[in-house]
Amino acid sequence: MAQADIAAFKELQDKLKMNVAFAENVAQQLGRARVTARRAELTLEELSQMSADVPMYKQVGKAYFMAPMPEVVSELRDDIKASQDEVKRFAQQREHADKAIAEAEKELRELMKAHPEAIKQLMAMG
Repeated sequence: MAQADIAAFKELQDKLKMNVAFAENVAQQLGRARVTARRAELTLEELSQMSADVPMYKQVGKAYFMAPMPEVVSELRDDIKASQDEVKRFAQQREHADKAIAEAEKELRELMKAHPEAIKQLMAMG
């Protein structure tokens, strides 16, 4: 009985570690998407204060090419929309990961309460 409990405990620990790593990854991606959206919003704000005849340049790889202001503004709006969509998607993934973490923690606590002797043996093993 104790071996089965130890195996279940290790499996739940692995599940918890996997979910925590996934949540951390999603949090990083969420942060990057928010930064990208904010950067595009700030750039758009600055461009809106300029006249339409000011020369505009857009980056293509490592080069910069002259582009009409409406094209640059349109691309910035598209970038903002795409980043906002990513933020929503990553926020949903983070919520899902948080729920999975809470569930795994709950299962671990229940296992520890139900079989304290197996947990003591596991702790003794290191």
